[in-house]
Amino acid sequence: MTATAPYNNHSLVGEALRLLAAGLGPYVIGKMKEAVDAGRYVPDDSEALGEIAADVAVTLRVMTTAWNDVFRDRLGPAERSLVSEIREIRNRWAHQEGFDDDDLDRALDSVGRLLGAVGAVDQAKRIDAAKHRLRLKRYGAASTPANGAAGSASDPEVQPEPAGEPAESRPADRRNEAEARPAAAPSPDAGNRPANPAVNDDAVQEHILKGVEYRRQEHFEHAMGEFEQALSINPERADAWFNRGMTWGIMGDHRRAITDFNRAIAIAPLYAEAYNCRGYAHFCLEDYRQAVEDLERASRLNPDDELIQGNLQQARLRFLQQPGNPNTARHGLGPML
Repeated sequence: MTATAPYNNHSLVGEALRLLAAGLGPYVIGKMKEAVDAGRYVPDDSEALGEIAADVAVTLRVMTTAWNDVFRDRLGPAERSLVSEIREIRNRWAHQEGFDDDDLDRALDSVGRLLGAVGAVDQAKRIDAAKHRLRLKRYGAASTPANGAAGSASDPEVQPEPAGEPAESRPADRRNEAEARPAAAPSPDAGNRPANPAVNDDAVQEHILKGVEYRRQEHFEHAMGEFEQALSINPERADAWFNRGMTWGIMGDHRRAITDFNRAIAIAPLYAEAYNCRGYAHFCLEDYRQAVEDLERASRLNPDDELIQGNLQQARLRFLQQPGNPNTARHGLGPML
């Protein structure tokens, strides 16, 4: 939720629109030709096929005006809403308006859904990969609790790259080492459950490391398998629950992410990054009050973490923007950062 530079996000939206044009244009042209040949539709001069292929704004406008005659039998109300939403996104982009990370996530998600609906598989996969990288960056670097204490400072953020950039050109993601650092045996006074000394922690650690690496490569099913193997050996490993929750979140399943973060926090009650990521998951589900509570706890545990502070600022802002929301002091939120 920390904002990247508006210019960078603006550029990423432009790249997404370029991929949309490449995937959507041929589909629209094909359906238009079918409709014209069947006598169901006669385009006016401004809807020449060449214009549709060259300009995504024309493509989206034509889809809107010709929806009932050309596209209604093939696409549903959800896709029509996506077309309208993306037209607005394109207009904002054309007028050089800024896009924060929330805007970028929504734009990538909407463009990816529309591309998937028209069968533009290659472009949809590239958009989806960019969306996952953005969510990985927004969830933040993970640090594993030692004795239930707050995590260490976050690694540098992984910036989302243009949707068309090949995976092998990405810089190495250093956070995998921090995410998979083994948890020390919790101390009784930290309120954590004692580790089972009979458990093979080396095997658990190997599965967690493999899972983090798979996630870095965006092989999410393989990552899940490794984390589940770790938990089958030792269900008391907070870092295994945390990493599985983080993977659910990057995949967009924030409810399952919260369930796993709950387990991590039950085992390690002072796990700052688990509170941070659970707060972000609540934010994505628009439960801003709970997001603020989690992020305030994370901030108290790790007050020097800039990512946590940025997440908390955004959550407080959204909470206060809710219609009919009581004043800040009544909820003890304190001044905004």
